[in-house]
Amino acid sequence: MSSPAHTETSPDDEVVIRGSIERITYHNSENGFSVLQLRVLEQTELIPVVGAVADIQIGQELVVRGSYTEHPKFGRQIKAASIEVSTPTTPEGIERYIGSGLIKGIGPKTAARIVERFGNDTLEIIHNYPEKLARVPGIGRHKAKLISAAFADQKEAGEVMRFLVERNISTGLASRIYKMYGTKSIEVLKRDPYLLAREMKGIGFATADSLALNLGLATNSPQRLKAGVYYALERARDDGHCYLPEEHLLARAADLLDIEDPVTLLPHIASLVQERFLHRSEEKIYLEALFHAEQFVAQFVAARCKPFEMERISIAQINHSLEKAAKELGITFSTEQRQAVYYATQFPLLVLTGGPGCGKTTVIKALVATFQDAKCNLALAAPTGRAAQRMAQVSSMPSRTIHRLLRFDPLTGGFIHGINDPLEVDGEPVDVVIIDEASMIDIQLAKDLFSAIPPGATLILVGDKDQLPSVGPGRVFGDLLSVPEVQSISLSQLFRRSQESTINSIAHNINAGIVPDIPQPDGETKVDAYFLPKRDAEDAAALVEKLVADQLPKKFGFHPSDIVVLTPSNRGPLGTAQLNERLQTVLNPDQTGTKAQEIQLPSGLTLRYQDRVCQRVNNYNLDSIGVFNGDVGTIYEVNPADRTLTVELWDGRLINYDKKAVGQLSHAYAMTVHRSQGSEIPCVVLVLHESHYTLLERQLIYTGVTRAKKLLVVVGSPKALKIATQRMSAKRRCTALHERISSSALKRFSLE
Repeated sequence: MSSPAHTETSPDDEVVIRGSIERITYHNSENGFSVLQLRVLEQTELIPVVGAVADIQIGQELVVRGSYTEHPKFGRQIKAASIEVSTPTTPEGIERYIGSGLIKGIGPKTAARIVERFGNDTLEIIHNYPEKLARVPGIGRHKAKLISAAFADQKEAGEVMRFLVERNISTGLASRIYKMYGTKSIEVLKRDPYLLAREMKGIGFATADSLALNLGLATNSPQRLKAGVYYALERARDDGHCYLPEEHLLARAADLLDIEDPVTLLPHIASLVQERFLHRSEEKIYLEALFHAEQFVAQFVAARCKPFEMERISIAQINHSLEKAAKELGITFSTEQRQAVYYATQFPLLVLTGGPGCGKTTVIKALVATFQDAKCNLALAAPTGRAAQRMAQVSSMPSRTIHRLLRFDPLTGGFIHGINDPLEVDGEPVDVVIIDEASMIDIQLAKDLFSAIPPGATLILVGDKDQLPSVGPGRVFGDLLSVPEVQSISLSQLFRRSQESTINSIAHNINAGIVPDIPQPDGETKVDAYFLPKRDAEDAAALVEKLVADQLPKKFGFHPSDIVVLTPSNRGPLGTAQLNERLQTVLNPDQTGTKAQEIQLPSGLTLRYQDRVCQRVNNYNLDSIGVFNGDVGTIYEVNPADRTLTVELWDGRLINYDKKAVGQLSHAYAMTVHRSQGSEIPCVVLVLHESHYTLLERQLIYTGVTRAKKLLVVVGSPKALKIATQRMSAKRRCTALHERISSSALKRFSLE
């Protein structure tokens, strides 16, 4: 097959390749990343090209600018700086192009008939004279119009891509923009380029601002200033804040917009409030949705601060249930634990907290036993799959994630259960809802959960107030515990087995701000926690690798799958990215040619058969009940040909990942402490180093330590351990939930 294509080399070693697409090895429709094989004139071998391009088809002609690189596995290829789609100019190229599956119903044979009739004029006929195209046997008027419309869309797509790339937008980002806004992309962006920051995940204000200024928008335009204010508040939300004081918002926005006088932004805050993008409550400025979420949660809680008017379960019945449960479990309930069960039967809302070894799990067992004896409809849930699975094991009854409990509806982007459709069990309204690991619930999820609780039902929130707060905005669990009107129980009694645990002693010392004296291995003393000092980050990484792959399995009998490395950060030699790469190399090395097949993602990540992986985002379309951020499993099967794989989650489900969903996975040999929340891990290797300086703080290290069930090994520097223990920062969030609950409760009580 001939093609008017050739290779040019410029003085700075940039190459320009002109050729037609012979094969599409890989194409990511989300960001345009592609691996292509190009047919170039007078060259017998295909040329591999790696780069970003939107809406490609076999037979299309491309102009590729880039440079040759040597891939360690795939060999010599061109890494493209830019890829431009050009119209095929030869009959052969046109025939392959239109017969490549671009239009449903147009295969190679029909394409051959069209090109045979119109030759080099084929595309002109398709674009402008569909009535002539209809005369080709097998086409007809209807199909001719469909073909013409499809090619018009292709032409507009090319124009949109050129428009964006010419304004310094990367090809990958341009592909994402076109995917979201289609042929209206140029019109939308000219009207409001800051939509990118508001509506497209991963695109910040800086990118949208650069495009806006490229389009000629003035730096002091109201459009830009309002976008800066709004984005500054969004960033505050991502930092965990429900609101910002007005002066703080002005300072943040002025810094973002590079404005000397923050006061000039006041009219734009007022405008955003009037347009209902923001909400003002005295000097507090909220995103509209967060204000209403906080207000709803406060009103819900305030309405549940007093005990039920009528006794739900008698004291005699409670005592009988507790005695029976104590006999079955072979334990004696403490006064605190018995009191927790009593309060749970008397109040519509109970908040239960306690550190490791204080008996939260035992109380959950007692609560389940008591309510089951009383024939109540129970629903159990937790924020993560691992926590829900553990809750089901200890309670001997089903437990789900909160998202599954509320039944997320991907069509509406909301939950099926809510105010108009409260939670049910077997068609009957739920009587009691118990939520474990409740410290992970942010203000928005709290609003969704609380709105689904039937008016007469009991809600019990169980958690550890000293763990990291939710990743999302707010500090719901901590705020509820700080309000005197909210009924709560704090379990403080350590049981004997826990008192002998070094892990729990370390956790309680950290919680008290006391730098723990973690024993170093001496070859004789046997404890369940050790400290291995390493000041150099590279030495620490090498030690982590040796511990996981060799020493811990040999000396303590742990299977590598029972060992998880926890670290504060994703970046650096002691971040998850590099640690996962090292651990994959030693735990699941490349076995090309065997059953251990693999897929390489555009990010460079290689996923192999038997790799331990973690889901990074909620995906409600995978499986019948979805797969959620933090779900962990093992790759069960890999299909390199179609770039799909199957993961066996730790709850036993087999999940099939298509080409698009595969990119939502990451390795899970090492995880951030935040991502590990809600998990119980047999053996934890916790990395603490001065390179993590900005992330080191008490709640983070406490959370990491308390993930370990049987063995904890801390690797790092004593200085980092000291900094983390003595620094308190995670609790400083702007939330008004405490004062709203108190205010609402006082109003309600005064009316009563």
